[in-house]
Amino acid sequence: MNSKCFVKSLAACALAAAASSAFADLNPINTWTGNVGLSVDGVGSTAAAVGDVQASIPIGATILQAYLYSAGTPVANVPGSPTTLAAYNGAGITFAGTAINDFNTLVGATSPRSDIGRFYTARADVTSLVQSMTSGAATSSFSWAVNEGNLSSVIDGEVLAIVYSSPSQVPGSVVLLDGGQNTGGETTIVNFAGPISDPSAPGFAMQLGLGISFSCCGQASTVDINGSTLTTFAGNNDDGAQVANGSLITVGGLGDTPLNNPASYDADHELYNLAPFLHTGDTSFSIFTQNPTNDDNIFFASLYSTAQISVGPPPIPEPETYALMLAGLGVLGVVARRRRSS
Repeated sequence: MNSKCFVKSLAACALAAAASSAFADLNPINTWTGNVGLSVDGVGSTAAAVGDVQASIPIGATILQAYLYSAGTPVANVPGSPTTLAAYNGAGITFAGTAINDFNTLVGATSPRSDIGRFYTARADVTSLVQSMTSGAATSSFSWAVNEGNLSSVIDGEVLAIVYSSPSQVPGSVVLLDGGQNTGGETTIVNFAGPISDPSAPGFAMQLGLGISFSCCGQASTVDINGSTLTTFAGNNDDGAQVANGSLITVGGLGDTPLNNPASYDADHELYNLAPFLHTGDTSFSIFTQNPTNDDNIFFASLYSTAQISVGPPPIPEPETYALMLAGLGVLGVVARRRRSS
């Protein structure tokens, strides 16, 4: 079982870093706290003119961060799938009529893997573009066209994730994460800044959204929170226009109602309420994902909570603790690399 920690002791974070070197688990990009909110939407199509991606941003809000993900298909299954930033940047991808030729990060399963092959999802920072398109707007609803140029048949679609700050938002925190989950099973530990209040109290929120590509036709991932089933039906091409390679994408976000343990594949829209899995005083929780069909790609995740999620450097231990940590890492690292079998 591979794991990723947000904030732990130095020993635990070093252990997680060593364990994550073989696979690409959920890696937090950043955390935002304060009167923050989140807008996430996705779109996919085999046509070059993919369609429109939506955003919901309160009037007068400040855009803190915006990312555009472009989710390639698996190299082993789909010839011509992009494998480099140069391929994405030279494809003619546009967002709201603006050429996106500055994709700067590849995320996902970019190393050879026996379970899922290689997925190369590209991420671009479109913060300044979204800021310019929303500044002074008299509406909270936006729609922007996406075009995939000459890679439309080998890119499953796009996800637009926007973090904003607005006085209308209650205090909380937002975390965006890059994925590429090990289909055989992978665990991420999420820490809070301190013990949480009663998660059953009115107004408490803890939502998880997942972005999944190359999924359709009954292929599904299971997700557990603290060892209990959240869903056995994560996946499908809910945000894709066709059931075909180049359009197999879904993301929990706008227009989706959080639903835990849905009764069917079609009822699951990859947005979940984690509050029922938490308890007063909790300081962390675990997310376990597994894909029995060994071919779906969980390439993105988002977290929104009225509690403060803590992402940052671990504390530096006392010298004697550090020495003990180094002595134990050799054994612990072997244990951490063990993967839960499917």
